[in-house]
Amino acid sequence: MAEALDLGAALDTVVATLAAAFPTFKTVAAEDETRRTLEVPAIIIQMSELEPDPDKDPHTGQFPCLVRIEARIVLGYRTPKVRREVLKAAGALAAAVHSNRLGVAWGAAAVLAVEPDEFAPQADQYDVWRVEWAHAADIGSSFFIDDGVTPTQLLTSRSPDIGPAHEQDYVAEGGDV
Repeated sequence: MAEALDLGAALDTVVATLAAAFPTFKTVAAEDETRRTLEVPAIIIQMSELEPDPDKDPHTGQFPCLVRIEARIVLGYRTPKVRREVLKAAGALAAAVHSNRLGVAWGAAAVLAVEPDEFAPQADQYDVWRVEWAHAADIGSSFFIDDGVTPTQLLTSRSPDIGPAHEQDYVAEGGDV
């Protein structure tokens, strides 16, 4: 049985994966991290929504959803050709994320939006683009507990020669399971 998805650990893994993929960015961080200043260029990442996905219910007691993630590419307004550079960075991020699991055991990413993000008045010193994507995931623990040994061989016998007293009467069928 796969471990239940830890959303906090998943966000940390996404941040680490993107930091490794974009080493020239001075800041690659989750939005909830405390900071007094923002070193640019920066990628700020947040999980923005857990969208229910009932058509993908695995019937295991887990919550099927699309985990929506947003990343904001932030460049200082003094960056030469800032509009062009932030667009290039947003496109590079979208390409890196596209169909990627980013080190987490969930579905491959589907990019949903790559667009300017001009709705933050406190960001007037920056040029910001938003990249949004989603991963299909099952949140929570499964009803099914797999704590036994997984069989590797199929053995058969015929009644009445069955059970522990007749182990020598069993025949291996068709190789490994």
